[in-house]
Amino acid sequence: MSNLLLQGCGRLALCLVFALGTLQAHALNGPEVAQRLNQAHISTPERCVGNRAAYHCSGVMAKQVLPGDPQPFWSHGPDAIARGAERFDYLRSDVAAGPLAQDSGYILADRFTAIGQNKDYQLQGDDGMNRPPELLVVNWGAAAPARLPVQALYYRSLAGLKLALRDQLDWFEATGDWLPVLRFDPGASPGQQFGFNQRDQLYGGYQVAERINRRFADTADTCPDGRSALYCNGVIIRGTGYGTGFHSWNPSPNSVSRDGVSFSYVRSDVGTVGVVGNEGLIFHELGRPAAHSVRFRCAYPANAGTSSIPNSCRASCKSENITTVAAWRAKYNANPGASCTFLDTPAEFQLNTDVRVGQGWANGHNELIIGAWPQDIPTQLPIEAVFWEGPGLTGARYIQNDFLQETGRFMPIVRVDLGAPAGAKFVYVPADQSY
Repeated sequence: MSNLLLQGCGRLALCLVFALGTLQAHALNGPEVAQRLNQAHISTPERCVGNRAAYHCSGVMAKQVLPGDPQPFWSHGPDAIARGAERFDYLRSDVAAGPLAQDSGYILADRFTAIGQNKDYQLQGDDGMNRPPELLVVNWGAAAPARLPVQALYYRSLAGLKLALRDQLDWFEATGDWLPVLRFDPGASPGQQFGFNQRDQLYGGYQVAERINRRFADTADTCPDGRSALYCNGVIIRGTGYGTGFHSWNPSPNSVSRDGVSFSYVRSDVGTVGVVGNEGLIFHELGRPAAHSVRFRCAYPANAGTSSIPNSCRASCKSENITTVAAWRAKYNANPGASCTFLDTPAEFQLNTDVRVGQGWANGHNELIIGAWPQDIPTQLPIEAVFWEGPGLTGARYIQNDFLQETGRFMPIVRVDLGAPAGAKFVYVPADQSY
């Protein structure tokens, strides 16, 4: 604890409480940071411990990132260099804030927290005023970003979220740490100005890729609830293409007419060596709850050319008394694309995979038919990620940006390489994302 902090503490008990608080701040996660900032915003002490000005222990120090500011965001622009300081808005519930015109920015820790982290900063012209609407923080020059007491990034709009994600990546690449991205709504109810959403964070993509790889490796034929593997493992993936005039998550007119949207089901024992298309969507397992529960219709062990089948699903294999690998191969192995269909019972759905084992044609994709869903319901669908392979990164970025524009939500992009080692078939790379 610095001498300045010791001088500021009037009593030992207050010093101990403050020291514990600053130590905890090192390990705060995103929701906790949002909660701490909301508390600081509604806290209205006249003075802080040691008769310090209110901005030492309350309010929020927010720096708006201007369109002309240099990158990375912690660099000083010409105005700050000329002034010798950066302008920060002091946000507190009882302070009339200045115009918050910019869509994004970053937040410094209060002075006491910064001192406790050995990252103190100095204020220009600090006259001890109690509640100024703006504070000037003396330039930190070429100090390494990890030495700066930045707590969070914030955004106020969709455009701001894209900028905040860019800044989140810049900070991570410079420091190895992830700053939380927070939604900032000045007009929200007291104590609700700052909000955290896991889906707004770039690092969430790592968890998505891990889940998908785990499902790919899981070859159980029955889920814990007794349903087929389709509801708990494997990866449901669809190449969609991209472009103006349509959204990649909407069923095409052909899919609507035959009540069938074609996906592939990939898993470590399915044998597929590539996916259909260079970019598209990955759906959650069907057992995961979603606002709109999509309908399984039928499964084919090979590409069945369903775009030309009026109802998407041919006669069931069960209706043809095909219930074993030998029976299926006797009738369809020479022309797997003409196969009957399998339903989603554990036995039938596993048979859809078993007939592929050891067959030369099985390096191609299978077909999973999902009933067509209504247009323009992206937030209700069980979309887990955007994918790309080969030359598909541009298309994946287009889909990701289109989803963001339509929903206000960040959907991670993952690379797909089914020939990669186990655990690396689906890879999340922050630099692949669109900003």
